[in-house]
Amino acid sequence: MRTQSLFHFTKKLDTLFSILENGFWPQYSFEDIHWVSDTDFYGNAMVCFCDISLSKLDEHTAFYGRYGIGMKRDWGIKKGLNPLLYISEKSLLSTSLKGLFSNPNDHRNTKFYVMTSLAFTKPLKGKMQVGNKVLEKDFYEECEWRYVDTSHGGVLHDEGNVKGIERNNLLCRSNPLKFKPCDVRYLLVESESDLTKLVDFIYTKMDHFSADDLKLLTTKIILLKDLKEDI
Repeated sequence: MRTQSLFHFTKKLDTLFSILENGFWPQYSFEDIHWVSDTDFYGNAMVCFCDISLSKLDEHTAFYGRYGIGMKRDWGIKKGLNPLLYISEKSLLSTSLKGLFSNPNDHRNTKFYVMTSLAFTKPLKGKMQVGNKVLEKDFYEECEWRYVDTSHGGVLHDEGNVKGIERNNLLCRSNPLKFKPCDVRYLLVESESDLTKLVDFIYTKMDHFSADDLKLLTTKIILLKDLKEDI
């Protein structure tokens, strides 16, 4: 069963600190679109979340990181997040998208609309670029929701264009995905020492919020191992 929270996981506690202080910074991620184009990968600026069942958290956090923040689903909907559409390669929908993608000249904005649609679309299974490696992944298991930022740079087609990616990632920092303490349902950390550091961070770096907001936020902190034991 899917949760009522939208989780975002990261591999570093410092990244969780940054999210709490600044909001979510969209980052360019290169997607597998071999099923719709001769191009294997293309990049959009995005922030990814999931409403994955808590019983599947162990495998998910082993891959994406053991520090997380769980947001209220209502917040995500208000901010324009959308669950991904997972495409079966031989389906009519897949065929239709291929047709749109290969004939973009019918209307001036058709290609933009198609590329934006692709940003919310994934194959059931496909390839994922992680650093310098390309991994096979069962995307359907991830139950992903996504925020896509089209305000800077648009789509990148060359995953090897490191300077272009870095430039556009920096531009995206001017348009972070913001939230308030009341929008948070969970803050997940790996160890008790992480918990202490997170509480200290909340009270020293987030003091622009009210004392009640900060107290509320600290009540959301949970050790990941404790959560797994209760599943």
